[in-house]
Amino acid sequence: MKRSAMILSLAVTLSLTSSIAARAAVVKAEYVTGGTLDLTWTPGFGVPNTLEPLVLSSGDGGYSNPSRDHTVGVLTNAIPDEGGISLAATPPDGYDDYSWSAAIFTGAGDSRRGLVVRAQESNGFASCYQFVIQPGLLQLSFRKLIDGTPTTLGTWFTTDLPGGLPAVESWHQMKVEADGATFHLYFDGNELPGGPIVDADLGSGWVGVYNFRFDIGGIPFLVDDLVLESEDATAVAPMTWGGVKAQYGTVLHRRSGLEVAGR
Repeated sequence: MKRSAMILSLAVTLSLTSSIAARAAVVKAEYVTGGTLDLTWTPGFGVPNTLEPLVLSSGDGGYSNPSRDHTVGVLTNAIPDEGGISLAATPPDGYDDYSWSAAIFTGAGDSRRGLVVRAQESNGFASCYQFVIQPGLLQLSFRKLIDGTPTTLGTWFTTDLPGGLPAVESWHQMKVEADGATFHLYFDGNELPGGPIVDADLGSGWVGVYNFRFDIGGIPFLVDDLVLESEDATAVAPMTWGGVKAQYGTVLHRRSGLEVAGR
């Protein structure tokens, strides 16, 4: 079947499915299509570092990215004189309750890296929630920053995960579901135990990615297939052609078995 026919068929199927039962719909996604960014990204914490497109060569770490297109986003942390921190965010297009997921590359496991939700544009995203894997890859944390002051809301040892300790130079999926004051956290498709986390300080905000190490700058954090979904979108947002293509890309990833096992 030709690509255009496949997309048209998928559009009809999605339209019928949406009319039968409510479910989460893709609001926006970053696949770094063709080696260029699909979304607009804004840097945080007063440093210029933001998400950039990167086309990987066969000898590069992360080359076997989940979608196997070898195009990824990279967020490089700032130099120590600038705080060693970098955050890049994109607006949630009017949705307060959503899920935010991405494939993340562990690299050398040498920085705190992961996802950001409910980030506040008003103070350069210095207030936000973060779901991160810590340097050394031994611990996952869900953290809250209010004007840059951190509070840890949950921690998990990665040795207790079904897949065990994540290896360096490996791809994994991280996901945060934010619904009101309730947060569910997932790593490689498994919900972390002891949840949900409940915190009501930040009820809305942008989504993004984060990379921090205080004493060394220039550490790259590779990400791919960043997807924002919301159950609210099915009720209020019609299926657009861009939405169909976003859904189509997600289906292709899953059908190919390439979806990574969802400061």
